[in-house]
Formats: sequence, C-alpha cells, structure tokens
Amino acid sequence: MGAAVFQVNRYIDDEVAKIPRVSVATAAASSTGGTNFLIIGSDTRSFVQSEADKQAFTDNQVTTGGPARSDTMMVLHADGDQSFAVSFPRDLWVNIPGLGDERINAAFNDGPQKVIDTLKADFNLDIQHYLEVNFKTFEDIVNAVGSVPVYFPHPARDQLSGLTNVWAAGCYHLDGGPALAYVRSRHLEYQIDGRWQDASGLSDIDRIQRQQDFIKKLGSIAVQRTMDDPLLAPGLADKMIPNLTADRGFDRGSFNQLVQAFLGLADGADGGPTFETLPWDRVTRSGQDVLAVKEPEADAMLAVLRGEAPIPTTTTAPASTGDTGAAASPAVRPVDVRVLVQNASGVQGAAGTTSQELSQLGFVSGGTQNDPRGVIDHTEIRYASNDRAKAELLAQHVPDAQLIEDSSLSGTDVVLALGKSFEGLGSTAATGAPAATSTTLSPEAACT
Repeated sequence: MGAAVFQVNRYIDDEVAKIPRVSVATAAASSTGGTNFLIIGSDTRSFVQSEADKQAFTDNQVTTGGPARSDTMMVLHADGDQSFAVSFPRDLWVNIPGLGDERINAAFNDGPQKVIDTLKADFNLDIQHYLEVNFKTFEDIVNAVGSVPVYFPHPARDQLSGLTNVWAAGCYHLDGGPALAYVRSRHLEYQIDGRWQDASGLSDIDRIQRQQDFIKKLGSIAVQRTMDDPLLAPGLADKMIPNLTADRGFDRGSFNQLVQAFLGLADGADGGPTFETLPWDRVTRSGQDVLAVKEPEADAMLAVLRGEAPIPTTTTAPASTGDTGAAASPAVRPVDVRVLVQNASGVQGAAGTTSQELSQLGFVSGGTQNDPRGVIDHTEIRYASNDRAKAELLAQHVPDAQLIEDSSLSGTDVVLALGKSFEGLGSTAATGAPAATSTTLSPEAACT
C-alpha cells in the first residue's frame, strides 16, 4: 500500500507541474497566517477544438472569440484545516484601477491581474494564488466524482443556461453537462400550477447560493471517495488539473493547502469551508441598477480574508441540560431556509422587495407571488410540521407574523404571506440566541 501511495503522490506532483500558468503579480505569504486563493470561474471557450466541444460549449449568444468573462469570483482564505470563502457578486460597483467605476465583473475583461489589483485597491485584500476554472474543467470534475444530488421543489428550467429535463419535483443526480447548466443558471424558472414562474428573482445572487451549495456537495463526495480509496486520487487529479490555469508560484505545497481546506467536508454539512457572499445593497450608479458594498457587515467578512479576524466556526445550539447525553444539534441557519414570499398586503411590489431583503440576510429565495386569497390582515409564516425551526428563525426577522402549521405545503420550506400588518423586516435576534432544531429531514436535506 505504501508503494501505491508513493506512486499516487508522484503522479499528482507531475500533474501539478503541467498546469498552464499565467503571469500575475501576487502577494507574498501572509505574516498573520493563512493563504488567499482567488478562484475565477471563466466562460472562456479557448479549449474548444472538436465539433463535440463546439456543440457542448457554444451557443447562439457566445462564440469562441472575444475576451473571457468571469462567471464566478471567489476568495478562499485557507489556514490549515480551516477555510473561509467569500463570493463577490458580479454586479458589485467598484473602482477598477485604470478603468474607473464599474461592475467588478468588468475587471476580468482586462485579465486576472486587473482582478487582483481591484481586490487590493478596493478591499485591501492580498492574493497569494490565482486559479481559473473553465467549463470543461468543471464538467470533468463532476464526471470524475460521478454525479451530485440536487433537489428541485418543482419542475425547473433555464432556457439560457440549458438546464432542462427537470420534469417533476424531486432529487436529481446531475453529471457534468446538467451540473454546469445548473450552476450557471441566472434565469431559473419553476413550473407551479401549470405556469412557468421566475424562481430566481435575484439572478446572480441566487446563482451564487446555488453554486456554493453545489461546491460543498461536490467537494464532500470527492473527499469521501478519496479517503475511502486513496488510489482514486490520480483519476480525480487527471480530470481536475489539466484545464486549470494558475499563477506561476502555485506548486504542490499550494495544491496541498487547497486540498486541506476542503478535507473537513468529510465531517458532514458543518465541515469544510464556510461559504459567504459579500453583503450588499441595491443602488443606482451612473443610471445602472448595481450593488454597493454593505457596511459594516462586509468589513467583518473582509477582516477574515485579511487575516485580521479568526475564521468563524459553525455555531451550534446548546446541548440538552437533561441527562440523556445527547450531543448538541446543529442550529438552523438562514442559508438552510428557502422562503416563498406571497403578497397579501395590498402594497404593490412588497413581496419582491422583501424577498431581496431576506436574501441579503442569507435566506434562500423560493420566489414571489401574489397570495391567492387577496389581501389579509395579519402577516403569516406557514410551515410544514417538520420545518417549525425554520419558521421560528424567519419569525425573528418578522416580529408581527403569526406562525401557522400547514400540512399542505410542498416545494418550499416556509411561506411568508405579507398582510396589511406588515411594516417591513425587523432586526435580527440577539447574537447567540439558540435556534430551534428539527429532527425530521426535509426533502431537500434528504436528497443525497
């Protein structure tokens, strides 16, 4: 077995040495500990050569020509077996050195160095390593793992990303092509009551959440498989590495740092990287609907990436005070709660505004619609019996809401029906307040 492991390590060394390189000026190792990896998901089609690749990776809107664009921008702060990842929304309004005020997505049009410079100039972030993942790399990684389970609460589609064949609610195991269409989806629709409805009101923000959830699942499966059988590592490396692009200083030690950051995923949902999205406010700049950094919330996240604050750990509810010896149960987090907002307030646009505000607080958008009952007096939070904990977490932000158990619910965790009493979201509950827990898995949690 020892000889086999040696051969595996030798193989990975060779593969890392073959990674295509890009010349960028990166920061020296941090004196405070931790390494920042800038990870870009690029829509480049430069790898397209065969007719099969042309059919798979191009369409009427995008060809193989022109500059690559960044579909995903994330900074992963790795410090030993702890890691913290922050996604930067593509519509974030920043000052790009040499270009002026623009969406941060535009920085990549001038190449990766411009992104590194922008992160330093606008957020005082040092980047030690750069990694770029293209469409083919992503598909190959998923196919090497096998497939990744994704729960759809309704029939779903995205006619622009190519997501199809989700004909009914349920758990789907997505391999490379469908997985790429899913994580790229910014125009997701659900079919509800026979009608296709927008299920992604926040477009890129909702997509980021889906990407983060998918990456955790993908990483968890890959880590578990290689821990069960280390001899699978060369196959994964062969699929993952050839189409990566990295800075010239990215070596086997850097690769090991990155792998170690994800090893905690083998411990379940609470292990591995903590994923966040940089807090934002919707604003108008130069006549454009864009996002502005929301302070002081954003600076608290950026402090972790700068090494000025410790990597946060997943909080848990207090252990039972009884003598049962039961371990503490994981607290319900906003990211665990999908909320459908219904407007029954009589105020036009209230559901859309509230859904956006909930997304900023970390809740997952389940879409918006008018309440079929028309106008109601009191705001309601309706939930299935096994989602009481999620309803109580949402209620911390909607002080006037009545909690109502509703056995007919399906396809979303909770429904927030805005009544005439609704005057906007209230403040969050006190930090450290225990969240109720549920022992029954939702259909989404049971999708494995």
